[in-house]
Amino acid sequence: MFAPLPRSMTRLESAVGALGESTAQAPPPIAEIGKRLRHTFASHRATGYAGLSRADQRKLPYAYWIAGEPALPEIDPALVTLYWETLLPDALQGSSKRAKRWLAPLFFVYCESFDANDPRFMDFASRLVHALEAAPGPFGVRLRAAHGAHEFFAPHEAPKRLAALFLSDQSQCIELHMADLLLWPGFLDTRMGTAIFASCLALPDDVLREKEPVSRLLAWSKKLAAPISQTGLRAPFAEALLKPWSRRKPPDDMKTMLLAFFIPTYGDPRITRIRWEGVPAPALAALLNWLTGDTLRGFMKLLQRTADEIWMYRQKFWMAYYDAGYIDEAWLALGPAAREQARRLQVDEKGMGYSRLEGNVSHAQSVLLLKVGDLIFTEWSHNGSLRAYRDTDLLAPKLYQPYYYGEDLRAVLSMDFHGGFNANPELRHMNSEGGTWQRKARDLIRHHTGVYLRDAQIYET
Repeated sequence: MFAPLPRSMTRLESAVGALGESTAQAPPPIAEIGKRLRHTFASHRATGYAGLSRADQRKLPYAYWIAGEPALPEIDPALVTLYWETLLPDALQGSSKRAKRWLAPLFFVYCESFDANDPRFMDFASRLVHALEAAPGPFGVRLRAAHGAHEFFAPHEAPKRLAALFLSDQSQCIELHMADLLLWPGFLDTRMGTAIFASCLALPDDVLREKEPVSRLLAWSKKLAAPISQTGLRAPFAEALLKPWSRRKPPDDMKTMLLAFFIPTYGDPRITRIRWEGVPAPALAALLNWLTGDTLRGFMKLLQRTADEIWMYRQKFWMAYYDAGYIDEAWLALGPAAREQARRLQVDEKGMGYSRLEGNVSHAQSVLLLKVGDLIFTEWSHNGSLRAYRDTDLLAPKLYQPYYYGEDLRAVLSMDFHGGFNANPELRHMNSEGGTWQRKARDLIRHHTGVYLRDAQIYET
């Protein structure tokens, strides 16, 4: 039924062998091999390296740079000259398999020791490009192709070219681009991988406002050996992804994606700034503004869910100030029932954040703390009053505390919303339909900050 299999499969075996010569492989333990080679080279220095094995000659690049020690050309210049001028050229005259064995250490060391600011590394790269010109076999062909298409072995150009390839070419994922370039998964943690990542962060703002490049960068950061927030690129990474939105409103899916990454990875900057140190103010302000908006919207949802009768009037008023850019910060303190609703709404998982409201409060009650200019407001739900304080007042409530006690919040005397015509200075939410409390709150804000919104902006006229 079937034709017999050929007795000889020489051509197939040859093709498989060639394929194996040009697929991505991870490097060996370079530092360990390099240290051993340094001792070996030192023991053969007096004899002019006459007794070195062929394997030790081939692996010489692994000893080129050892942390805390001078570069190999400074220690064994004669051996390095012999390698580049005689040993390597002779080896590349042989078979394609032999060529790969000699080229692989050069390729790995180029990636692992990448440093465009080191003259010796620049010389190493130049010599490597020259050696590739005569290298036979599939491995040499693939390396020449990488250099021809992306200037892979040009240290000042490669990071920029590969950054654009990895982020902008959506025809295939980063992993496939890496496979095309014979790069192994751990390459992302090499010095060259870090240089490419840093170049991605230097791409124009309009590129970093697009969802696909940002998605790729976030996915890339998750593949690194250490969290990005614990690397030297911590601050540049946050700046690159947040600064493009310092003067623009992001699409909801972009904002959600960035918050879902930065809050768990860097922490909530309203509570702890350790991992946000060094991030420029405009970039951090963009994220804080999103959190403020989410806190306001979360408060309104909680009011609706916990049967606050005037939640829609509060929403109209405070969202008008937020949308106009006047609310700098916002935070929530929630009573037991409100916390349960918050868990059901998953507001904490969305990065909104809140504290516990304890003491003499009703179960459903919550407090919204707001900062508008130099004023601090506490907006109480469920028939609670609106109170205002100067942020310079030592007794004024502080935002972002883990606990608040109702009696403590009420004990501090509010600024006067009534011009001295009311025994109680705080503001009750009277006549929401007619805008009574809204106008009084608006007038206090205008008097102390200069910020003014029209009636139609703050309530339904």
